[in-house]
Amino acid sequence: MGLKNFDKNALGDVDIYIGDPNEQIRESMRSMMRAEGLRRARNFNRIDDLTSAIKEVTPDLLVLADDVAPNIFDIVRDIRQYRLGRNPFVMITMMVSADSDVSTRKAILAGCDDVMIKPVSPGRLLERVSHFTFNRLPFIATTDYLGPERRRQGDARPSAIKQLNVVNSLKAKAEGKKLSQADLVRQVEGCMNDVMSARLDSHGLKLGYICNLILKAYEEKRIDKSVEEHLLILVSVLEDAGRTAKGIGEPELAKICNQLARQVEEAAEHYENPTDNELGTFRKLTKAFELAKTAKAAQQNAG
Repeated sequence: MGLKNFDKNALGDVDIYIGDPNEQIRESMRSMMRAEGLRRARNFNRIDDLTSAIKEVTPDLLVLADDVAPNIFDIVRDIRQYRLGRNPFVMITMMVSADSDVSTRKAILAGCDDVMIKPVSPGRLLERVSHFTFNRLPFIATTDYLGPERRRQGDARPSAIKQLNVVNSLKAKAEGKKLSQADLVRQVEGCMNDVMSARLDSHGLKLGYICNLILKAYEEKRIDKSVEEHLLILVSVLEDAGRTAKGIGEPELAKICNQLARQVEEAAEHYENPTDNELGTFRKLTKAFELAKTAKAAQQNAG
């Protein structure tokens, strides 16, 4: 039991927030952590207090119960998407009800590092924290997810999505390294550039796939409401790609994405009767993504 491989002198610097509505569970978790030397473990039973604390200082480890708030999975997603707090890569452990497969799935999709079935003993929690601190899964960034890559190496479906090694402030502190807020901000910004560029790749894969579906429907004369839905998805992915491109200093690409989004939006208004120009745009988009994918594959093979 306990924190294997942790530098005992550095434990006092680790910030841990525990969010659980059950006072007995919160207190036993915190007591165990403090007994191990983790003096900066703080308890929260109100979600407003927890989110306020995260805005001030993002912890190195978040331990959350799935019933601490009805919107807890949205809050985890907001942390991962850099909408809440200063470190979207904070280590997050979620404790979920044994009878809820839905909660387990939601916790995974929100981007948690570890999901534990209740009841969770403090000793078991520390063992798992110790394991994940030093064996953290690489992250992936897609159009709508940032979090650990959970597909196994031998998965039958090879993934074209780039894996990212992200900031792990818990590991840095566990190894006795001093990490100021300024250091953390600098490291997070560096990782966010990687996230943005990986997300652009993911946009490309998604756009290529959706364009193919749209073209196929028109070519096979299967024009129903799903075509309109796919066109509107294409608009939102293009807009998101535009924002991402702007975020990594590619204003020209951002402009092209936004122009294309407006064209597709117009096409969606009369999706049953697309003009030749609009069909041409979909063909060009599909071709462009196929070429980009081939070029990327060739580049990776060469590397």
